[in-house]
Amino acid sequence: MKQISLLFFSILILGKMVPAQDSIPAPGPILRHWMTPEELLRKGEIGKNFVETDPPVAPVRNVAEFDQIQGALIAYPFGIPLLAIKEMTLDLKVTTIVESLSEKNLVIQQYLANGIDTGHCNFLIAPTDSYWTRDYGPWFVSDSSNQIGIVDFPYNRPRPYDDEIPKKIAAMLGIPWYGMNLTTTGGNYMTDGLGIGASTTLVWDENPSLSHQQIAQKVNEYLGIETYYLRTDLNPQEYIKHIDCWGKFLAPDKILLKKVNPSHPNYTLIENEAIFWAGQICSYGYPFKVFRVRTPNDQPYTNSVIVNNKVLVPFMGSNWDDSAKAVYEAAMPGYIVKGFIDNFSPAWESTDALHCRVMGIADVGQLYIRHIPISGNQSSEHDYMIDADILACSHQPVKNDSVFIHYKINQGAYNTSLMLNTGSNHYRGTIRKQPAGSVIRYYLSAADQSGRHSTIPLIGAGDPFKFQTINTQLTLVPDTLWYNNFVEAWLGLITQIHNNLSENVTLTTVQDQGFEVPWWVDSISAPSLPHTIVPGDSVAILIKVPIPVANSPVSGYYEDSLRITSSVGIQHLVIMINPEIINAIKDKQSSADLKTNFPNPFSTETNIPFTINKNGKVILEIFDLRGVKVRSLIAGQLIAGHRNVLWNGIDDQGNRLPGGIYLYKLTTERQTFTKRMVLIR
Repeated sequence: MKQISLLFFSILILGKMVPAQDSIPAPGPILRHWMTPEELLRKGEIGKNFVETDPPVAPVRNVAEFDQIQGALIAYPFGIPLLAIKEMTLDLKVTTIVESLSEKNLVIQQYLANGIDTGHCNFLIAPTDSYWTRDYGPWFVSDSSNQIGIVDFPYNRPRPYDDEIPKKIAAMLGIPWYGMNLTTTGGNYMTDGLGIGASTTLVWDENPSLSHQQIAQKVNEYLGIETYYLRTDLNPQEYIKHIDCWGKFLAPDKILLKKVNPSHPNYTLIENEAIFWAGQICSYGYPFKVFRVRTPNDQPYTNSVIVNNKVLVPFMGSNWDDSAKAVYEAAMPGYIVKGFIDNFSPAWESTDALHCRVMGIADVGQLYIRHIPISGNQSSEHDYMIDADILACSHQPVKNDSVFIHYKINQGAYNTSLMLNTGSNHYRGTIRKQPAGSVIRYYLSAADQSGRHSTIPLIGAGDPFKFQTINTQLTLVPDTLWYNNFVEAWLGLITQIHNNLSENVTLTTVQDQGFEVPWWVDSISAPSLPHTIVPGDSVAILIKVPIPVANSPVSGYYEDSLRITSSVGIQHLVIMINPEIINAIKDKQSSADLKTNFPNPFSTETNIPFTINKNGKVILEIFDLRGVKVRSLIAGQLIAGHRNVLWNGIDDQGNRLPGGIYLYKLTTERQTFTKRMVLIR
């Protein structure tokens, strides 16, 4: 018995030994991310003794994850690899929660052994139940006086030690603490920093005594959230139901969503969510830019952490890691993207990864620039007024000679223009008017007497704001076409050229197709060009893009412009195309040729002719207008030559399909072709 005790004691000591470069895992937490059976019996304790305070004095701004931070909060035993901690300490102060002075000394030994600069580390000595600092950690806000404070809430687990951490962080930082009596969790919340927030409907489930309106009122009062999206969880089979398991705000106008294979049980649910966000207006006044990261095996790539100019992404050691990195780099140009594999501190899970185990600590003296950017098409006839509020949370004066607009015209070098204080925190500057057809990129910067320097966007020249100039004697309504789903791609979107003058305008030419980006003008309401547009009249242009191609390797939005020439100058229509719905293959040599079916329309059967120019795998499929495959006609190896395939309007299950528009798609190893047919019943 004594020998067994000594052995057990030795194992405990070995578990506390200093690891070298993550080679020995730290002891794992006793509790798990989910509630244990014992905790389920104690659910009634959640929020039982929570004391709600008055909210911060409005207006309140909830600090976003992609805003400036001064540190990161983690807990020991570690939930993240030491290499990730080392990366954060290169730029931040990492606060580690430890339960005692002896444990602090043990952690310092581990840090030193792994080359971590302990000068960039500090410690909070406090007991914890787990290492999920994102879930129970503090949410940061600023109030009407630009004072940074912490909003706390009842943590949705009966874990009293974890639940006390936000109070202790507020005391450590010397900032106000506010209690919001809304049971929730940090992994199920994200904000754009400008009044938009999002969670899953788990918030409704965990607060049954509050109406949906009362919940919205609380997040408005305590967090300044004007628009609160409560979305159905995209992983309904999982226990956690946190939004960070499948989505993430990357900027006020960008959201990242997971993408799975069509065979995945949640495929339709996830794709509908992407369509939903593409139709929502961001705080900048235009639709969200939706980026997709492939997670065929539910990899937790959205469960990343943004730390100022870096993005730390959980890697799984699979072939999809490089693809995830490329998506982040395309969505966040200028940022440094680094991946981390966690083999020891329980490995990343689809519902529990890097974001769950790290909480950013906002810069409590942050210098925040609030600016709604100019975007789309702007008149070439006048200067462009740039307005911003400079909020110095350090309470040190802003240096009035430090507030600049940095801008460049087309591909030229950056220029600067000083912004002037017009009273209180408000600054205004000017970019001089530019000829129609110019592309202007810009960002703002400011400094205060605390020594802080800020830019907006935070990354500055790496991902600047952008707009184009047009001659407003003719207006394009809308001036930007956003193609985000299958129907918009196939049926097309319309812009109208409107004559605002009191005299005739001659429409001379309209660019008929894109060259680097695939789109084409399907029709123009003018009978021919040149065409006279009388005062107050319009000409409509219908523009289409190719039909979706599965597994497109491209990330980000394709952006192009359609050039319109008239007697009053040049106009540009901005075209934004989600690569998920286009053929990203740019090989100019055609591998096949898909002909028009005949007869078309048809009632009983139709012939689909095509030519294959090279031996290889060929797929011929029929889709309805929702993009749902209804019939597979060919799927296999074919030799080069001409083919003619008969389709009788029957689906793969032998059902007689209703009349309507159907799409037939031919896919080779290099290209995809799609055409439309009409079935009459």
